[in-house]
Amino acid sequence: MAGSIEKNLVGGVLHLEFTSDDGRNTMDDDWFERLNKALEDASRDRNVRVVLLSSRGAAFCSGMNLRSATSGFLSEGFGGSPLARVSHRLADFTKPLLAAVHGSAIGGGATLLLHCDLVVAAADTKFRLPFASLGIAPEIGSSYLLPRAAGPRLANELVLLAKLFDAHTAQRAGFVNTVVEPGSELAMARQWAKDLTAQAPNALVESRRLLREEHAAGLHAAIDREGEALFAAVQLGEFDEAVAAFIAKRSPDFSAFH
Repeated sequence: MAGSIEKNLVGGVLHLEFTSDDGRNTMDDDWFERLNKALEDASRDRNVRVVLLSSRGAAFCSGMNLRSATSGFLSEGFGGSPLARVSHRLADFTKPLLAAVHGSAIGGGATLLLHCDLVVAAADTKFRLPFASLGIAPEIGSSYLLPRAAGPRLANELVLLAKLFDAHTAQRAGFVNTVVEPGSELAMARQWAKDLTAQAPNALVESRRLLREEHAAGLHAAIDREGEALFAAVQLGEFDEAVAAFIAKRSPDFSAFH
């Protein structure tokens, strides 16, 4: 099941912790709305200097909750969807964003990391971009950010083959800054967050803006293009077959769509 996001503000660091009963921390529309609201509130709160993302359970984030997904996903189009809102929110966010990652980061749980400034991952974390295997398009600006971080060859490999990859490959691809021993990722991310709160606040935000400003317009345009592609993809039936196969624990049969 998709879960909740717990908030805790200490010493200028807003810790957003993903939680769910099953520990997989999947995403759905309600989850996107919660994250969007938490980031919106954080951007307005002068007491928040840094935002740190982490999770409890077996996974950092397992991506879309396929058990509740249907062909009605994005049935009203992308523009007004919770996914669109949180994607553009991430692109516009002005404060340092960090993540501590363990277990697995799948789909949106991985592409979310491309918006973070600093990411620490446990060495045994598994990553996957399963979009092609689900009959949908990449999202959250990943079609723009990933080729620039990973280079086109590695980006092609990770997106088109849709296979699991390890934390060191994720580091090469730009999802992760550093890989650490399992169990130490949150402590390091917290230390980095504390270090950031010691910097001059205006200079920190301005430095971050300058590092990102050149790509802002391109990122927003890419998010909208992804949304159009995602909306078109879910109308074709491949997504329904992928979801049915997932629920039935079988391999999808895309032969009817050739």
